[in-house]
Amino acid sequence: MPSRRRQSLAIKIPLLTSVLLAAALAAMTVASYLELRRALVDMASQRLQGAAAQMANVFATSTRQRATAMTQFMRQPEIPAFLKTRDAAHLAALEDSARKYLGNTFEIGDVELWDTAGRRIYAAGAALAELSGTALTDHLDQMTSTTPAIGALRMESGRLLYPIGARVESAGEFLGYIVERRRVFNPSQTQQTVALLSGLIGSEATIAIGNQDGSEWTNLSTPVEGMPITGAGADRLWEYERDGMPRAFAWAATIPATPWMVAIEMPRAAVLGPVRRFLLRSLVIATTVLLIAVAIGLVTTRRITTPLREVTEAAEAVAASQQHVHVSIDRDDEIGSLADSFNTMAQRVELARADLELRVETRTSELRAANRELEAFSYSVSHDLRAPLRAIAGFVQILEEDHGASLDPEARRHLERVKLNAQRMGQLIDDLLAFSRIGRTTMLRQSVDLTALATTAAQEAIAASGRSIDLTVSPLPPCYGEPALLNQVFANLISNAIKFTGASPQPSITIASSVVDGDTVYFVRDNGAGFDERYAEKLFGVFQRLHRNDEFEGTGVGLAIVHRIISRHGGRIWAEGKPNGGATFYFTLPAGKTTPAEVLATQA
Repeated sequence: MPSRRRQSLAIKIPLLTSVLLAAALAAMTVASYLELRRALVDMASQRLQGAAAQMANVFATSTRQRATAMTQFMRQPEIPAFLKTRDAAHLAALEDSARKYLGNTFEIGDVELWDTAGRRIYAAGAALAELSGTALTDHLDQMTSTTPAIGALRMESGRLLYPIGARVESAGEFLGYIVERRRVFNPSQTQQTVALLSGLIGSEATIAIGNQDGSEWTNLSTPVEGMPITGAGADRLWEYERDGMPRAFAWAATIPATPWMVAIEMPRAAVLGPVRRFLLRSLVIATTVLLIAVAIGLVTTRRITTPLREVTEAAEAVAASQQHVHVSIDRDDEIGSLADSFNTMAQRVELARADLELRVETRTSELRAANRELEAFSYSVSHDLRAPLRAIAGFVQILEEDHGASLDPEARRHLERVKLNAQRMGQLIDDLLAFSRIGRTTMLRQSVDLTALATTAAQEAIAASGRSIDLTVSPLPPCYGEPALLNQVFANLISNAIKFTGASPQPSITIASSVVDGDTVYFVRDNGAGFDERYAEKLFGVFQRLHRNDEFEGTGVGLAIVHRIISRHGGRIWAEGKPNGGATFYFTLPAGKTTPAEVLATQA
């Protein structure tokens, strides 16, 4: 195969190297990416956890301060006095104490006194609506002690509030409730919280506070929707995406002594930003390294493959029998040694070819001389040997005509044997001449209709035998060959079948074909005497017979002629049989035109 039809090593080696290098770089990049991502997520988790714990402590401290302040407020004497008497004389002192208690949160919260049934009997501060129904019941359920308790965040009249309250008792008597309700939003407090959070974890972090049951979340400014965190999921890293917000990591921590929890969010992009930047830089570096490696590989490979290609092309030239092939490679490495060795080999091959051509010419001359001697022998056989045979036959006939009456039976029997053997010798000479002419016959090949040829040959042979034989000729695929020689093949095989079915009560001959391993195989089958397959190889030799002359006549040349004709056509022939079980002769023939070289080969 020409080198241009093969994929060059100059492409294969750089390509394979590039693929392996790309796979290694990709594996290293992926491993580094995963490790860096894990490390960043772990770091973010630790920072979020620490920030959540710090903010939970901040809010816990704030709520304890609120509870302490309310405890002190509850100790004012006017509170139990008013709850007990409802006397307006206590309102001025109560109002003054309430303002001091609320301080600068007077506008965002209120303080209320409720009777034992939960009805509001006094309120100071922001004008918040009186509670009723379920909201009132929930508040009452949370105030079961005389110690102030923080309640859950609630949305009331569009505002997010949280309560702190307690039962008011005097001398063991239950007088009512003191309740503070305060809006979560407090600009100054929010700013302080955000500043604290930024100092802890950075400006990209956000804070959210909500109930531990997952309801009513806020960022201290507005309500927050879609928070999936609940108290059961505290103390672990969350990853989620809220509507309209980027995907985020978060850590939540419960706030002691409250039903609240605080969550610190960090955008996922902010956490994994270094990973993306690392990945982009790695891709740029990997691409650069890969391109440099490919360039180096191409240059190095070409320095190696270029002289190899020259050696390959020179080897192909030697294989194509071109003369004076030489490789000019001036190198001191293994390739230079290969080139020197190739030049030496090419020179020796050229010398060997010249010697072989001389030997072929000599053998051809010898073969021509042998053919001339064979032709001379054939001429001698056809003329010099026939003359004595004719003389013997003539003298036998003269003896029979002139002295036949005076000869005893034994003498006449001897004369008959002499005449028969002379005739057999003549037939043997004719067969030998026919066998020798097969090798010298010029073959004019053409497409041959084997069905018609076999049918005609079989009908003529059966008619000449004068016997009734069951003949079956199946359609045979045409072949490409010499019609006269192929006719002789079928004539000899069919005559053979007719001869060896002489003892069969119902003789039959079948001519057909089959396809074996993609080749068309023709065969002639009979139900005659058959033969022992152990001696099948002797069937196609000259003078080789597997039966005695007194059983079946013949010279042992017919099958040798068939074998030589089939061989000249480029086919092969073999036989199968069993004693008294019939015989089958198989042979193959070319299906199409042969090349001139094949024609010459078959005629040699």
